Amino acid sequence: MDRTFLDDAVLISVLSNVGSEKNCDLKFLSGKVIDDNTNRFRIGRYLITIELEVCSTDVFLTKKGELFETSNSPSVIELSCAEFLLMRVNSFKLEQILAMRECMNKSKLISAFDN
Repeated sequence: MDRTFLDDAVLISVLSNVGSEKNCDLKFLSGKVIDDNTNRFRIGRYLITIELEVCSTDVFLTKKGELFETSNSPSVIELSCAEFLLMRVNSFKLEQILAMRECMNKSKLISAFDN
């Protein structure tokens, strides 16, 4: 089966609301494309997969049946739904999301979106 190979991969766990009864989370994979047998992605591009169905140490299957393999065993990062949506919709990198999370100067953070 054709697969896409990623480097610098991170497993993103999007947590459900704290107050919800279910504590389930959704998993996504992010990383830099180093090889693509499917010819869907440009080499060197960073991507975020659709929701994962099956996760192992270095092979991941999405709910649409797309197969991804990583060159590293990905670390797991937990994000809120809002953080994940900023990353996905606004093309923020994970490092930017984590920097926003740590920002104590709220006016500086808000002004960053004005540019």
